[in-house]
Parts: sequence; structure tokens; C-alpha cells
Amino acid sequence: RLEAERLEAERLEAERLEAERLESERVDAERAEAERLAAEAAEVPGEDGADADAAVEPAVAAILADALAEDPDAPLDMVGVDAELVDIFIEEAGDLLDHSDGLLAQLRQSPDAREPLIGLQRDLHTIKGGARMAGVFAIGELGHAMETLLEAVVEQRCELDRTGIGLLERGFDRLHG
Repeated sequence: RLEAERLEAERLEAERLEAERLESERVDAERAEAERLAAEAAEVPGEDGADADAAVEPAVAAILADALAEDPDAPLDMVGVDAELVDIFIEEAGDLLDHSDGLLAQLRQSPDAREPLIGLQRDLHTIKGGARMAGVFAIGELGHAMETLLEAVVEQRCELDRTGIGLLERGFDRLHG
């Protein structure tokens, strides 16, 4: 009986690792496609002769837009996920998202303010880590894409304009969902 349990545990672990590998490959392929699309978009000027997303790095905007393009009503892949960890993650993420809503409101009021940016980065980093630990990789990847956008703004590689704030708002709406 113990041997059968050990073999079953090994089989389940192998399935979980294979699912993680496949998810990682899917995310890498999507990221490569988003970067390719961003590069193409950067070559096509907007109507006024400027790039439509000039304030937001094209690669960052494309990664986030790609993460948001997935069907929000599609069921999450919960194969090999520990339900207890997911429950803990959901509770913690709910509190973090409520906090983030206040920071996002501050950012809308003062797009140049640094404190809300850093607070949002911190909240997203925690959500991303919790999602990945719980095995909910789609949420982790969306959090990572949003965190990457904020990182680019904090490092002054781009400015947070209405497009960027709109992407963040859509991202937080998706995370709440």
C-alpha cells in the first residue's frame, strides 16, 4: 500500500511538473509574439506621425495587452493546484487588491507621484509571488506584466500616460475578477 501511494505521489508530481513546463513554454511563446507585435507596431507611426504608445515602452505595453487579451471568463487551469493554498492566496490577494485600488486612485490624481507607483509595485510583486506559489500561473503572469510596466515607469524608461493607466486599470479589474 505504501509503495502504491509513493508511486501515485511520484506520478502526480511528474504531472504537475509537466503542466508547469507546458505553461512556461506557452507564456514564453506568447511573450515572444507580443514582442514581435510590439516591434511591428513601433515601425508603424500613428496618425500624427508619432508612435501611438510612445509614452509606454512598446514591448511592455504589448506584454500587458497580451496578458489582458486572454478570455477573462475562461476557467483557470487548476490541475495539480492545492485548494488550501488557493484559498489563502485569494484572501491575501483580496486585501492587496483593495489596497491597490486606493493607490491607483492616487496615481490617477497625480500620475507623477512616486509613492503610489512603488506601493503598486510592492502589491503586485506579492500577488505575483502568491499566485505562483498557489500554482495559479495566469494570475502570476498578469501580475508580472503589470509590475514590469510600473518598473519601467519608476526607472524612467517611459512615462505613465492615459494609455498606461488604462492598461493598469484593466489589469486590476482582471485581477479582481
